[in-house]
Amino acid sequence: MKKITALLLTLAMLIPAAALAQAGEAPDFEMNTSMENPVFHIGQVDKTLFEGPFLVTSFGQSADAAMLEALMKRARVTDYTFDSLATVEDLEGIKTVIIAVGASTKGLGSAGISEADETARAEAMVEAIKEKGLAVIICHLGGGTRRGALSDKYTMMVLELASYALVVEDANFDGMFTKYAEEHELPLTFIYAIANGVAVFTELFAK
Repeated sequence: MKKITALLLTLAMLIPAAALAQAGEAPDFEMNTSMENPVFHIGQVDKTLFEGPFLVTSFGQSADAAMLEALMKRARVTDYTFDSLATVEDLEGIKTVIIAVGASTKGLGSAGISEADETARAEAMVEAIKEKGLAVIICHLGGGTRRGALSDKYTMMVLELASYALVVEDANFDGMFTKYAEEHELPLTFIYAIANGVAVFTELFAK
């Protein structure tokens, strides 16, 4: 079962999120990334902001959290803890929080929690992160299929905390991420497919 799960994660990371939803159809907006040019940066990220220990978690309980952990492993980041249901107590000793945003009703059901429970946990985490002054990286890896009212609510909660954003670009079909990044001078990296995040993280966390 673990081998099958790992294979599915690998396949998902290699395919742009839009293709997972509608195979063969390109996003209906002009993208900065492509298969030939898979990474596009807006602004200059300050790598010194992000030190371990890291906490990797989810707001929304989508499968994207598992994808994020896979990126951490493939980028050979070792000083991290992964807990999709992390609480305020798990922030003890942490310096950087990396959050996969995107809601999944299936994921919430599998975790045995309600939308209200997840929102309350996320709100408590946000307040504690602010109080502790922790660095935050937001990761939106589900593309356009991971947009929607609830997903966008979690996204905005984390964008307001973040010092850096990593986004699979077809999630930016309405310009939400570029607009926020430009208005708030937030360094943002678009990637074409999730697997392209490996090189980004390898560079970001290089010692």
